Amino acid sequence: MTTTKRNVVLTGFMGTGKTAVGRVLADLLGRPFCDLDAVIEEAAGCPVAEIFAAEGEDGFRRREREAAAAVGARRGLVVATGGGTLIDPANREALSAGGDLVLLTTAAPELADRLGDGAGQRPLLAGHDDLRARIAELLAERASVYAGCDHEFDTTALDADEAAALLAARLATPLTEIDIPVPGAAGLPVLAARELTGSRVVTGRGTVCRLGAELRDRGVTGRVVLVMPEVVRDHYLPRLVASLDAAELSWGLLGIRDGDQEKTFAQVEDLVDALAGLSADRGTCVVAVGGGVTGDLVGFSAAVYMRGAALAMVPTTLLAQVDAHIGGKTGVNGRRVKNLAGCFHPPILVVADPCMLATLPDRELAGGMAEVVKSALIGDPALFDQLEAALVDPAENRDGDPRRDPELLETCVAACAAVKGGVVSRDPWELGERRLLNLGHTLGHALEAQSAYGLSHGEAVSIGTVAALQVAVARGAAEADLLDRTRRLLQACGLPTTPPEYDAADLLSRLHLDKKRRDGRQFFVLPLAAGDVVVVDDVDDDEALAALAREQACASS
Repeated sequence: MTTTKRNVVLTGFMGTGKTAVGRVLADLLGRPFCDLDAVIEEAAGCPVAEIFAAEGEDGFRRREREAAAAVGARRGLVVATGGGTLIDPANREALSAGGDLVLLTTAAPELADRLGDGAGQRPLLAGHDDLRARIAELLAERASVYAGCDHEFDTTALDADEAAALLAARLATPLTEIDIPVPGAAGLPVLAARELTGSRVVTGRGTVCRLGAELRDRGVTGRVVLVMPEVVRDHYLPRLVASLDAAELSWGLLGIRDGDQEKTFAQVEDLVDALAGLSADRGTCVVAVGGGVTGDLVGFSAAVYMRGAALAMVPTTLLAQVDAHIGGKTGVNGRRVKNLAGCFHPPILVVADPCMLATLPDRELAGGMAEVVKSALIGDPALFDQLEAALVDPAENRDGDPRRDPELLETCVAACAAVKGGVVSRDPWELGERRLLNLGHTLGHALEAQSAYGLSHGEAVSIGTVAALQVAVARGAAEADLLDRTRRLLQACGLPTTPPEYDAADLLSRLHLDKKRRDGRQFFVLPLAAGDVVVVDDVDDDEALAALAREQACASS
């Protein structure tokens, strides 16, 4: 996909951290990193110092002008310039045409300390006995050059990681902000000791670095407790803590055991006791950082702790970003049925940053794509077409895994949040329209539970979605082409469309315990076309099993 995002161009004096900060910032914003000096060196085939020695400063500046023009024509980058790049007005024009200039500054004494050992390798500092005087001279010469940048950021007291996290919080622009209102809850199955203020969903690359500021905007002033599995902590704790510290929010940390087999009342009890051990009270905001299991468990625990603690979500899997963490559902598994116990406990904030998906294993990424396809079928036919073009159409093939394209993931997360957020805002307690979000889940949950969760949630939803389409096609309610297109798309996502071996009698018994069942009627969601789905209550057991059998027959033919 071609990006239209403007570049982030880091400029400033040597030693301010442009390259070191730029590399980390690019990772936080999910963008390629480009060092202008490295571009010049690659074109010249030698280091900058050798270019200066052989061609003088005029020769270097000519090469720099060519590199700036080439880089300025690209989009979606984090660019680190040389300290004197903006001296040439042509460079400033080229880089600012497609990018925002961010001036990094550092106090002169700190610059001298940073540059001291390597001063001899820098052409403009080499040979000067008084380093501080030379730095002051150059800074004075360039004051007018550095003036007028779009942003200014002081790195004097910060290392590269700290500076990048704070800068990302400033620069990250949400792709989507959705406010989901929560109407009065009298008589409805919701635990709500606190005031129901509704949810805000914020999506976009780098937005996790804004967690603290977003919590402040949602009225959080007390303590924050981060709850996350160990693997998530290892990847993301520093940037979360930097965000909370920048917002001057005190915080605590709790661990959680991940995996569907751990979604039990025993772990809820452990979490409630751990919150008490941290002296959490009703002014505490509990933040679930992780995938769908973490969100369900932490959400349920927050709902029952002191009859309702404020909850925020930072989903780290695609499935959680596009579905599980939006809408306020929590759940704990029963012995035979997934999510048998649960309640509605809307989070005050969901921050869904697609950059956090970079470390996802392929199977987890594929599982999340099942929910993306589901959302496209429910309410976004344009997304369905875009997914086909990116993942199925051979003309769009390119190097790397197309499912991991940052632009595609950002689009998927924002589009799915909009679909689910719209449905939830109209039916927060799943009394009508919200049942549409269960496409693929009726048979999917039963298959998932029967497999003892060896079948992932996304894999089960994929199989259930195709089975629902088999029912719709057999009834003449949908065209066979929609079934074929959906099957190909799910398979291109790396998902199964046929069930593993199953015990029909046991599967039906699990189906009959499904929480979507009402008065002995089993609700199924049937797609009629991309963006057009209906809920029916007359799919009997034989019809459901026949749909699975037909798909198995298609796979074996």
